[in-house]
Amino acid sequence: MPEEVFPPAANSPHTTPILIVEDDEGIGQFLQQLIEEETPYQTVVLTNGQSALEQAPALQPCLMLLDYWLPGINGLEVYDRLQEQEKMRGIPVIMMSATLPVEELNKRGIFQLRKPMEIGGVLRMITHALASYEEKQIQKQFH
Repeated sequence: MPEEVFPPAANSPHTTPILIVEDDEGIGQFLQQLIEEETPYQTVVLTNGQSALEQAPALQPCLMLLDYWLPGINGLEVYDRLQEQEKMRGIPVIMMSATLPVEELNKRGIFQLRKPMEIGGVLRMITHALASYEEKQIQKQFH
């Protein structure tokens, strides 16, 4: 198997967590275990959009995996409301669901992950989202 590649932020000692917002406990545990076993990242799992709105700004995650169909407030609403806060703007988001509002996600630059998810696809998407974000940050420094 080829050597694994992680974005530079993964190697920093102050790695911020990946925030998983998923109301299905089994899927949340699957993602948490997968990420913590297969990457250098730690995770925080929340089960609803309201908790995400309250806790995400303090957590300052490096990435959010956000279920679209959350109870009360859907993932897209959570994303839009978090974008109103300056320190949450630009944090990469992967929206997860069997059915996704593709056009709305594309408009916002949100990465998409279809359920059911396979391990390789989840890891590739996380790596891609983080690498894309870091590339944007580097480009900002030079412009």
